Formats: sequence, C-alpha cells, structure tokens
Amino acid sequence: MTESVRAVMLDPDWFGDVDAERRHFAELLDREVTVEGVDCTEAEIPEAVGEADLLLSHYTGVSAAAMDATGCSVVSRYATGIDDIDVAAATERDARVTRVPSYCDDEVGTHIVSLGMALVRGLPMYDAGTEDGTWQWKDAAPVRPPEAQTFGFLAFGNKARAAAERAAALGFEVCAHDPFLDDEEIAALDATPVGFEELLDESDVLSVNTPLTPETEGILDADAFARLDDEAVVINTSRGKVLDEDALLAALEADELRGAGLDVLAEEPPAPDNPLLTRDDVVVTPHAAWYSTESAATLRRRGTEIAVAAYRGENVDGVVNPNAFE
Repeated sequence: MTESVRAVMLDPDWFGDVDAERRHFAELLDREVTVEGVDCTEAEIPEAVGEADLLLSHYTGVSAAAMDATGCSVVSRYATGIDDIDVAAATERDARVTRVPSYCDDEVGTHIVSLGMALVRGLPMYDAGTEDGTWQWKDAAPVRPPEAQTFGFLAFGNKARAAAERAAALGFEVCAHDPFLDDEEIAALDATPVGFEELLDESDVLSVNTPLTPETEGILDADAFARLDDEAVVINTSRGKVLDEDALLAALEADELRGAGLDVLAEEPPAPDNPLLTRDDVVVTPHAAWYSTESAATLRRRGTEIAVAAYRGENVDGVVNPNAFE
C-alpha cells in the first residue's frame, strides 16, 4: 500500500456529493486519503480519472481499459449488481471487485409488491380515467382480490423473499422458480417450487428478480408473454435487459397482459420517446426500488467499509472475486 490513498467516485452526482464517503474513508483508513468525484462515462475513465487506488461506482461500468489506465487495486460498486464491471479483467489484474449485498432487501420487497398491487387494483387506469373525466369503476375492471391470485417469482433471493412475505400477508399464493435452489429450500421458505413454464402458467403477478447473465438476457420474450394469462401483471426490479421490451410492448398493445411495473429499463435513463413511459397500464419508476433514507445511508457507509476491507486485502462478504486472492 502507498502512504496516501486516492479513491474516485465515478458518478458523484448520484447523491449530489461525496461528503459521506470522505468522512467514512477518513474514519476507516489510518493514512491520508483523498476522495474525489469525477463525473464520467465508462469510456471516459482512462483520461478523466488518472491514477487511482480505488474506483467507486454506483452505476458507471468499469472496463479492463479503465483498470489499466488507473492502476486501481479495488473496484467498488455501491449497489448490489455488478453486470457492467469486468470481474474477469479485474481478477487478472489482481484487483478486488466489491458490491454491497443485502442493504435494501426490505425496500425492494416493498417496492415489488407496491407495483404489483397498484396494477392489480388498477390504480394507473383509475387515475387516467379520472383525469379524463370518466369517473368509472369499470376503467380497471376486472379487479380480483389477492386471495384469488398467485404471486410468482423468477429467482428467489433475498429481495424476492422479502416481497414474497409481503405478498403472502396480503393473501396471495406464492410460487417461485430458481434453478439454483432445491425444491425443498423453496418450500421451506413458504413458496411452491415450480419450473419456468409452470411459473408462467400460474403467475397472476410475475416478479422478475434474476440477475442479468448471458443465460437470462431476454428470458422474458414474446413466447413467455404469450404463455402468461391475459390479465397477468409483470414486475421487473432486476435488470432491464432480462425482459424483451419490444415483446412486452407488443403484448400490452394486443391486450395480452394487464400491465407492467418497471423499475429498470434496457436503457437508463430512457429515451423520451420510449412508448412504455406513456401507457396507462405501465408504471415506471427510476431504478428507485432500493431507496429509503435509511437504506441510502447504509449503502454509503457499508459500501465504504467493504471497499476499505478489500483494499486491506480482507476477503469480507461483498468481495466478488475472493477466490483469486486465497
């Protein structure tokens, strides 16, 4: 380690400043530390950042070229997902990659069920109708109670489980498909284990929670939407590209789905002319499912703690590639 440490936040405007990170780094490191905010794209990192010991990111991707240019030993994602960080390249360069696990499970669980219930109850349709002056209970018909419906989950990690607890409390039946969990594990979590096709057949509300991988990209395609019931609702809080947005739009236009609740999109922020933004049967939130005042404070504190531990060579929970340093 050098006598002084330079950490660079790649998207400082996300919180508006890097004051909390400066404070946390100063408390955790017993040496001079500089924390700077450099607002740049992934492609701009090599020229915009210069040398840095740690690259900190909320959304900005980090490529092999960025690592080579900065000479960083740690790439820290202040979030859960790391799909746009080149972990293989980092490992080749003896750089640790970190993320912040489980800091917002309850927030995301609440957001999933909130989106689902808004569409199940037809709130966007009612809002549009009252704005147009119709004032009709029929605007969202048919509306069915939770007790008559099934809330399904594609992947059943911590966030999905938090949502499942809330959905069950409202009266929904719960089912889940997760190829990385045994049926017994899913059943022990009070959900009915199902295969992928059965998940589509059974779900009145389908929550997408799978990470983005080559295998899951576009897994919800035209065939999947066709298999869902025409009154089904799709909720996506994972990654936008897990879902084929063109196929989703086509299904909505053909009245083959009741609606969609999207916290993530393939392009973020979306183009102003994205047709999903103006539909009465779609609720779009700005990648905000993680957010509460408390979770934001936890993210900034815990993200820095994990980054510092990784910089010290400690393989704590949150280090993505610990096996490379055993």
